[in-house]
Amino acid sequence: MADPTQLVRFVTILAMCFLLFHRSSSALPPTTAGTLCIPRERDALLDFKAGLTDPGNLMSSWRGVECCRWTGVVCSNRTGHVVALQISSESMDKLGGEIRSSLLTLRHMKQLDLSGNDFGGQPIPELIGTLGRLTHLDLSYSNFSGRIPPHLGNLSNLVSLRLKYMAHGSYSPDLAWVSRLRKLQVLWITYVDLSAVADWFHAINMLPYLIDLDLTSCGLQNIVPPPVHSNLTSLESLTLDLNPFNTSLGAKNWVWNLPSLQGLSLSSCGIHGPIPDAVGNLTSIQTLDLGFNMFTGIVPSTIKKQKKLQNLLLHYNFINMDVAELLHRLPSNELYVLFLEENHLTGSLPDQLGHFSNLTIIALDNNKLSGEIPVGIRELINLSDISLTSNNLHGTITEDHFTNLTNLQFLYISDNSLTVKVDSTWKAPFSLVQADFRSCILGPQFPSWLNQPHMIDLDVSNTSIHDNIPVWIANSSAQYLNLSRNRLAGMLPTFSLSSPLRILDVSSNQIVGRFQHFQTT
Repeated sequence: MADPTQLVRFVTILAMCFLLFHRSSSALPPTTAGTLCIPRERDALLDFKAGLTDPGNLMSSWRGVECCRWTGVVCSNRTGHVVALQISSESMDKLGGEIRSSLLTLRHMKQLDLSGNDFGGQPIPELIGTLGRLTHLDLSYSNFSGRIPPHLGNLSNLVSLRLKYMAHGSYSPDLAWVSRLRKLQVLWITYVDLSAVADWFHAINMLPYLIDLDLTSCGLQNIVPPPVHSNLTSLESLTLDLNPFNTSLGAKNWVWNLPSLQGLSLSSCGIHGPIPDAVGNLTSIQTLDLGFNMFTGIVPSTIKKQKKLQNLLLHYNFINMDVAELLHRLPSNELYVLFLEENHLTGSLPDQLGHFSNLTIIALDNNKLSGEIPVGIRELINLSDISLTSNNLHGTITEDHFTNLTNLQFLYISDNSLTVKVDSTWKAPFSLVQADFRSCILGPQFPSWLNQPHMIDLDVSNTSIHDNIPVWIANSSAQYLNLSRNRLAGMLPTFSLSSPLRILDVSSNQIVGRFQHFQTT
């Protein structure tokens, strides 16, 4: 018979081994061989799905035991916990329905993306504010309405909060809840009514790590002076478009004192008065959009300090100065896009325009420019889009103007006193997509160089063409053709039903006979 003491010792060791094994195995997430998904989280996901409407069957993969392989579900490879739920939609078939509280079972979730869905104008569920580990929350374009729950201010780990283009009727009477999100780097709240928020800048200034701020069309009515101490030293992108500030921006305004700012957009804000010299403080700026405002006077010479400036948008203002002087004040080394249309610019384009060697788009239409278009424009070898419509330009444009413009796709020179005179055998070095020559002189022959394979929009109305309509017109890729107010003669060519043409204007010409019907191919 065995020694009772040894037997007791053996049983004790066996019990301890069983206990250790039980503890270690219960800490492991898989419950089935090769399965990472944690059962209680899988059950929570299925309950979450049950509350949703899914007309497009976007969640069809949500079946079986391995939830970590379901579309939009991301699990930790180490623990098996669900760490991200990314079920955004870009299709017409969007998710909707109810956000169930089973979502709270996913206690380790760091990212929640429900953007692009349609939740029928219901309020953002307050329960989202209890997902304390969230670092990224995106509810953009999701048709949530009503008051933005201040409970979101409890998400102290948030790095990115995106609430862009919510449903009409979304609002927040204050932003105190935002000021508690001290780790935020990205904050997008657009088309949300914040008109009742008087101290919005104070709340934003509590976010020292903020990099990207977008408050487009929020009804903000005051753009306050700088605080005693600004915390926005990391801010790189600031978008405040479509807010009714209706004020001037003095030299001491906080927007000119953001040392890291790379993008500033204040379009359509009712800002008036001159652009202050302090704009030159933004030495890191790459995109400056002050369009659709009421800025007056001249562009200050301090803008020359913006050596990194790539996109300058000053269109639809009341800037009144000589265009050559304005261009002389701009930094030329990095500039790609220049919007200056709808201002009061005067004078002639300088031949040194070619110094802007990186320029791809230049828009100067609807100003008061005079003189000729300089041949030096051919030095803009990267130019794809030029618009000079509705000025007082005159003179002749020849092949020499176009020599190096191999990237040109959009050419608008209408409503000037310009003559385009090129050899009848000239082959354009570029491939135009849209061209507008209204009220210039192109004739008397119909320009054969306009027979280009990618042209979809062509206006040659009132251009002194006295010729037959070329046959190639019927085989072009054009969707819009305006040939009116010329002296075109003969019959229209026959267009097939497969022609992309949608609008054809041949009024006020000398076309005879009956119009040919479109024929099938």
